[in-house]
Amino acid sequence: MYIRIVNLKFTSKIDADAMQALAKYEMINNLPGIMSIETIQVSELHSIGILKFENKESAEKSKEVYINNMKKNPNIRVEIFEGERLFIVEKS
Repeated sequence: MYIRIVNLKFTSKIDADAMQALAKYEMINNLPGIMSIETIQVSELHSIGILKFENKESAEKSKEVYINNMKKNPNIRVEIFEGERLFIVEKS
């Protein structure tokens, strides 16, 4: 599994709401190899997205679809952290 953490800061609530809708209704259906998308709303203008992919290749392909376009938008500040999910202990 490959994880991408996306730190998003918006200039307006409209942009933030649009991104939430995009993740919920479009991204989950259009990204090849995506397993899940989780979002954390830190504030009205700051969100963190956690995207889980089947593998690194799927994550790399997805950058062309959304990430590169978001980085071109002056109303969104994007920081990305990503890597293999190596060891997670989950309580049952």
